[in-house]
Amino acid sequence: MRWWIGVCLVAWASAAHVPHVEKDAIVHVAQHEPWRIQAPSHDVDGHVELCTDQQPHTQRHRGWIDPAEHGGSMLDVVGNGFREPINVIISGASDRRVLSDQGLLDYARSLGFSFECLHIHLGGLQYANLGDGQGHVPQLFEYRSIASPRSPGAWIGACWESVAGGNHFRVWRQNGTLADTGAWFLAVSKEEDVTRHHTISPNGYDIGRDLLVEKATQGSAFRGTSWTAHVEWKQGLLHPGRQGINHNISIDGRVAILTVHQL
Repeated sequence: MRWWIGVCLVAWASAAHVPHVEKDAIVHVAQHEPWRIQAPSHDVDGHVELCTDQQPHTQRHRGWIDPAEHGGSMLDVVGNGFREPINVIISGASDRRVLSDQGLLDYARSLGFSFECLHIHLGGLQYANLGDGQGHVPQLFEYRSIASPRSPGAWIGACWESVAGGNHFRVWRQNGTLADTGAWFLAVSKEEDVTRHHTISPNGYDIGRDLLVEKATQGSAFRGTSWTAHVEWKQGLLHPGRQGINHNISIDGRVAILTVHQL
């Protein structure tokens, strides 16, 4: 085994005690992340202690994992072969309700978004590999901006945005066997109106992200439920620039990590 990649200590002793790692966890790691241990997966027991410091980018304790750790990417795949940035993460450390499908929809409504007009989706799906063992999967949801959480769009869908343009985001969940964090990964962007074929606005990826984060951190409410959000900005998950980015629009490379709590 390539012990130099992920092993801090492998100690063999017939009566050794492992204070921090249970046997089941060790076996799981041995089977699914073998680079972290030296012993073969069929011969791992309570005499092995692991150290995760050798993987400094692991963010499991923060409720999400960098997709690149397991061959994924923070860029989704568009039908034309170009990419769009996944620039917001709702951490798995957020309130459990927000991490459910209905909870995310209600939270999106509180931020001034809703499902597509009459639940009708036009255009192709985009795909993302979140490094959780599922490979490239299609977007789960697409939410578009509405006038306000009290507008009819909260119930019939974002019909006006489908004409006038505005902010919108696509959603994936990180919940595969390699990274079951439950975090939501969002590709947010601001787009033009229908006369401009809903192309992304100039600097629309960064602008769309910033608009969503601004609303989230101000606090929001929908149907008597209120939420607050804390943001942490991360560099290094996306490369700044425009290389390979859809519509040849440059991005600043920042990703907003939101931790959302229900009040």
